Amino acid sequence: MHNTKSNWLMWSSVLLLVIILGCGIYAVYLYNELYDNKTAGFDETSRQILNQTAITEIGKMDQYNGSESYHILYGKNDENEEKLIFYPLEGTEKELTTIDRSEIISEEEILSLWQSQCNGCEFVKINPALENNEPLWEIKYNDMNNRYVMDYVSIYDGSLVEQYRFKRMFN
Repeated sequence: MHNTKSNWLMWSSVLLLVIILGCGIYAVYLYNELYDNKTAGFDETSRQILNQTAITEIGKMDQYNGSESYHILYGKNDENEEKLIFYPLEGTEKELTTIDRSEIISEEEILSLWQSQCNGCEFVKINPALENNEPLWEIKYNDMNNRYVMDYVSIYDGSLVEQYRFKRMFN
């Protein structure tokens, strides 16, 4: 009787270990798959930009999904001028939007301006956006009323263009 109980306990422990190990492997696989989907196409976009524009160096890349989707590249040309490039993901004819970074308000300046205007807010993320061919900064945060807020401000002067506030249903 004692031997049967210890066998049952051993097999239950082995089965539990196999299940935990399987879940761990699946979690790692799922994470890698999601990350690959997030950065899908970055290599091809980089190759296209380097081959077809005056950009010689690409730094950070990101993706914006609004009314249209874009890859956003921070690059430099031969004259070491910093550029911000919006590369559309839709269509075969790619019309790039290129902005000289010396003409825009920097990410740090926009964040400083936002922090001075939004006391008690919890910052989430900032990234460039392009809506209706207008370059913007998209600032995401939680406000003091625990709403998720997306501010779209001009990339040139920091003025508010559009704002969305989402009320939380579940906390």
